[in-house]
Amino acid sequence: MLLVLAVAGEAVCVLGLLAARTALDKLHYSGAATTVPGFLVAAAVVVEEGVTAPSANALVTAALVLVLGSAINHFTARVARVRADRP
Repeated sequence: MLLVLAVAGEAVCVLGLLAARTALDKLHYSGAATTVPGFLVAAAVVVEEGVTAPSANALVTAALVLVLGSAINHFTARVARVRADRP
């Protein structure tokens, strides 16, 4: 069930990407794809495997994707904004 929710979350983000008009709107939906679905996959691994090394790896990976994905989206948005403000 957790994997189904993760895939559904990613599908919503993809639909948002397809419907978005501007680059910043697309960044918004791509950023959402790095939040909840990754932790749902990690939770599915923990439920399936128990508290083991693969579970820890899944949780660390989800946390890194959350932090680094947010940072990349932030920096990309700053560059897009600076370029849009140029004459």
